[in-house]
Amino acid sequence: MLLYDLTSPQVSELDRSTIVVIPFGSVEQHSLHLPLGTDSIIGEAIARRLEQALPERVLLLPMTWLGCSRHHMDFAGSLTAEIETFIDVGEQLVTSMAEHGFRNFVLLNSHGGNTNKVSLMAEKLRYKLGSTVKVVAVTYWHLIGEEIQAIRETPIGGMGHSGELETSVMLVVRPELVRKDLIDPDGPGTPSKFEGRDLFASGKVAVAKPFKEMTRHGGIGDPRKASGEKGEKILSVIVEKLVEVVKEIQTGKL
Repeated sequence: MLLYDLTSPQVSELDRSTIVVIPFGSVEQHSLHLPLGTDSIIGEAIARRLEQALPERVLLLPMTWLGCSRHHMDFAGSLTAEIETFIDVGEQLVTSMAEHGFRNFVLLNSHGGNTNKVSLMAEKLRYKLGSTVKVVAVTYWHLIGEEIQAIRETPIGGMGHSGELETSVMLVVRPELVRKDLIDPDGPGTPSKFEGRDLFASGKVAVAKPFKEMTRHGGIGDPRKASGEKGEKILSVIVEKLVEVVKEIQTGKL
């Protein structure tokens, strides 16, 4: 069910154990070949597929497209919220729906700069709303760390910002927006061994770096191995895992 499409009386009639899914993305540069809306486009596509898989169990809110993208602001067109603003907006979305009686929430994140913020949001809401309300934060690529090994072709370092994964998924959901003629690998060169190098190789330390300092044109990874076939496999396994998350929330296991 899509909140946008329902009337207020229809929402009033819904089972309050329905899982409310709130997707969080961003509008920011994605190298030379992907659009500024990439994270939000991918996040919305994943959320829509989840809703289609469980239409009677999931109530999907509109994409929250303004993310924490301070590290991309050297590149034209990027938009950012301050950390406090982002967390406040997310909290207010949850508390609004909780005021209407809903008890189960998934904060579905599709942007790296939001990852620790949605986790903090979930923690704050747990203590603000109490144990009768369940808030689960999930960043989609964290669900498929094992499965991705059978899909990816690039070594560690290839699946970063605008790399093999994001480009493959965009070739499925909005192929007309992918500038194939401008695909070019980019990245941090030789970062410290303690820094993150890939969506699936997070760092051992936390350090904030603007993308202008790490890249030539804003990408981290190698999009040359991207394909629509690969993107479809990635989307399928992500949604399978999200379906499991929803079911475990409803059974009380999670």
